Amino acid sequence: MTFSLEPIDRDDSRVRALYADFVREADGPLVYDREGAGIDLDEEIAKGPPTDLIPPSGVLLLALVDGKSAGLGGVRHLDTDIAEVKSMYVAPAFRGTGLGRRILARLDEIALEHGCRAVRLDTSDYLIPAVGLYRAAGYREVPAYNENPKADLWFERNL
Repeated sequence: MTFSLEPIDRDDSRVRALYADFVREADGPLVYDREGAGIDLDEEIAKGPPTDLIPPSGVLLLALVDGKSAGLGGVRHLDTDIAEVKSMYVAPAFRGTGLGRRILARLDEIALEHGCRAVRLDTSDYLIPAVGLYRAAGYREVPAYNENPKADLWFERNL
């Protein structure tokens, strides 16, 4: 298999397709969220990846495996001491290939290249493989650093 990671525009059709799958998987269990308010999946999908995953303060990467769209990962706040990983996703057909580790490592490298001293991320405890990936990559659990109602775990890794 050949892997590649390329910066991409958040409105690219390949990004939008993967992002829709990401939202369905990551937010699907939250349709009736912890506060009972519910998540509108169609609305979340329509928003697309965070708007600040664009240069100069952010980057969105598309992962390709043998030329096929296989995953996403973004990093933002590159103009601060602490960057944040967002929209990490590996399509099911490509899980177990090491792609998630490659995406995360590249996002960490990008943050380091921009002078960030650490990288943070938030996630949900039911995304067990993702939580395992973050821990294996050296991220340690920290107190909540934002008020994301979809998250119940927060991680940080010193660069």
